Amino acid sequence: MKYKVTKIISIIALCLFFTFCGHSQRLFQRQAQVIEPTFDFSSVEAEMAELLAVVFRGESEQVRYNANNRFVALLKETLVEDGAFDYPFQRLPLRILMPPDRKFRMFNWVVPREHGMEFFAVMMVRAQRTGELRIIQLVDESETIFDRANVVLGAENWYGAYYRQVIQTEGAGGRKHYTLLGWNGNDPAINRRIIEVLTFRPNGDPVFGAAVFTNHRGRRERFVRKVFEHSRRGSMILRYDVQAFVEPAPTRRNPQAVRFVETNMIVFDHLVPQTPDMRGRREVYIASGGLYHGYVWQNNRWHLKTDIRARNAPPPTAQQGRRR
Repeated sequence: MKYKVTKIISIIALCLFFTFCGHSQRLFQRQAQVIEPTFDFSSVEAEMAELLAVVFRGESEQVRYNANNRFVALLKETLVEDGAFDYPFQRLPLRILMPPDRKFRMFNWVVPREHGMEFFAVMMVRAQRTGELRIIQLVDESETIFDRANVVLGAENWYGAYYRQVIQTEGAGGRKHYTLLGWNGNDPAINRRIIEVLTFRPNGDPVFGAAVFTNHRGRRERFVRKVFEHSRRGSMILRYDVQAFVEPAPTRRNPQAVRFVETNMIVFDHLVPQTPDMRGRREVYIASGGLYHGYVWQNNRWHLKTDIRARNAPPPTAQQGRRR
């Protein structure tokens, strides 16, 4: 009898032991799944931030470009990882732009040279046709592009710029346009402010430049990007926010009546030469002070509005690039 009781206790103990082992193994497997290592964005971001510090402040041009080449390679490797599109990259001191529809994400920065600078940009673009996420590097060819306003460009011959804002609009047939407001200072005497219109082909290839501008009479302009040139000694406003302009509103009683229209627009300074005899010499053009114009998106185009009532900017309604 005693032997039978001992045997039963042993069997129960073994059952409990194997049950515990099985439960422990399943628990371990679940924990292993939870803590399965993923891509360490934080560590890679810290490495990229160190490289950018050398890019911007390296002791020589060779040192800066060596660091930039390593940064570009590491950035492109990182952007193909799952979760990269949404990772904030808050520690990178560069411009990051993304429109409201999240069609693309652009990383934009400048490399200082001994004489001048070079602009860089890497884009994450979702191809419309396949849904594939593409990583596209833009190649700055601004030094070789002399017909700046009138040529349509691509990723391989981009008119380099450092962008501040991206404005999403819808054109004919529902095609999305992304207007970029930027700056190119790669000239010893002239600063250039740029209104660049970006569209995409179905495969995700970017297209820079579009004939979507009209003058103040409503006539279509020939240029595909608006380029302002002014003295490096002065500054110029170029931004997208809510402003007011005057437009005719004739009535039977008052054919000369006007009204003020308040809307989102691209507002910019009116530029003039420092003296009348310097007309045409863009290196001496400065903001007139108090006189502003703007572009308003209407009927699939940017329409010029003259002599607007510019004021201090409210919080921007366009997507403004983040720069740390």
